Amino acid sequence: MVYTSRYSNPELKSGKYTAVRISLGTPKWPIGYNLDAEMKDLMPFGLLNKFEQYEDFERAYFDRLNQKGVQRILAQLQRFERIGKDVVLLCYEDIRKPDDWCHRRTFADWWMKQTGEEIPELFDPTPDPSKAHQGSSKRCSQTPPTTFQLEQLALF
Repeated sequence: MVYTSRYSNPELKSGKYTAVRISLGTPKWPIGYNLDAEMKDLMPFGLLNKFEQYEDFERAYFDRLNQKGVQRILAQLQRFERIGKDVVLLCYEDIRKPDDWCHRRTFADWWMKQTGEEIPELFDPTPDPSKAHQGSSKRCSQTPPTTFQLEQLALF
């Protein structure tokens, strides 16, 4: 199975995955697991920060992927799968944040269009940042506890 994810996903520390870099650079912080390989064919050389609209980036990246071709990319993925673990294609962005996107998901969309096969995002056990700080805090949104009238009783 092939997944996509971000480098900071703690699930990757389990050792159950073949971690494959598809970002332009490597993390500058300790990630807690080994990067097993890289796929330069999926790296967005010269495309990041070049376009104002996501659709323009998508078109250019799809063109590049089309030039590489499904068979070439499939052969690379199959080589990683032969290691015996699920493969995870990695870059930086936390796509759970509103309005955030990443080329790894753009690749997954292209792959779906070309092959009909889904490449899901690997489960990330960290708190979802898109759900943080929405509306009032949990403390304010809960019903206040019921208060009871206390009556002092005398023991004698």
